[in-house]
Amino acid sequence: MRLAKRICLSIFIGIWLAGCGLGRTDNCPPNCVGRNLSSVDRRGVDASNGLFMDANLSKANLVGANLTTANLTGARLPQANLESAVLSGARLVGADLSLSNLRNAILEYADLSGANLKGASLLKVDLRTAVMRGAFLAGADLIGCDLSKVNLSGVEMYNANLSGATLVETNFSGGVLSGANFSGADMRRSSISGAWINLSLLVGSNLSYANLTGSTLFGADLTGANLANARLNGAILVGADLSGVDLRGADLTGAILTLPTPPNSPPDFSYQLLTGDVLRSALAQTAMTRFMADSRVSDLTETRLKPLLRDAILQGVLYDENTRWPLGFVVPSSAIYLGR
Repeated sequence: MRLAKRICLSIFIGIWLAGCGLGRTDNCPPNCVGRNLSSVDRRGVDASNGLFMDANLSKANLVGANLTTANLTGARLPQANLESAVLSGARLVGADLSLSNLRNAILEYADLSGANLKGASLLKVDLRTAVMRGAFLAGADLIGCDLSKVNLSGVEMYNANLSGATLVETNFSGGVLSGANFSGADMRRSSISGAWINLSLLVGSNLSYANLTGSTLFGADLTGANLANARLNGAILVGADLSGVDLRGADLTGAILTLPTPPNSPPDFSYQLLTGDVLRSALAQTAMTRFMADSRVSDLTETRLKPLLRDAILQGVLYDENTRWPLGFVVPSSAIYLGR
């Protein structure tokens, strides 16, 4: 009887292991195409040049794994642990890396085009040579990351944390960066034209010589940021806090700093007296319609929205003879002129 039980138990364990991809005697890796490797524990495994296309690696433990030039196109890796893994030259096109741990991973020349990195942790990862076209980075943790000169045009990075990140000459043009945290980030000469940066934190960030032409920064906190020689042509800064910002040499031609009101409004018009669809309709008749399409803004309750319906705060901003203000704009007395 005991022998029979042992045989049954051995068969059960064998089937379970095979289902997890742990007891296979075939050639995985390197050939793991389409395999179910969910929750597999392969810490430190050498799977360089491995084929993992469309494989299921959800919750897999791949800490310190060598996945150099591995092909993970379309692979599913949600909640996978890839901390300190080597992914140099790896192909992760369209891979699902949502909520995965990629802290300290090596991603030199990795191709993450179209990858889903929602909520992923990329703490202090160097992504300068990685291909990130169409990557989805909403809510990702990119604290201290180096994304200098990376092309992230059109990227969706809302609610991501990039505090302290190095983003020199990074291209965010047309991106969705609303609600993101760029506090203390080095964003010198970055291109953020036509982007949504609404409700974002840019406290103490360095945006000198950055191109923010046509961007919307509704309700953004830029306290103490460096915008010297930055281009802000046509940018919307309504509701933004620019207290202590350095605007020396900045070009704000065509920028909107004052809360606009609907055409033909009476002198005593106030958004604070409007509610519901009437409020939204009034905003839609102004330049504010440019960012009201951003769900991070349109989903705000009136309790949160109304306090932001105000002119940009320019308390203590620094400017000089090279600062170009919007036509007809009256520089507030609280601004500090630092001439020659």
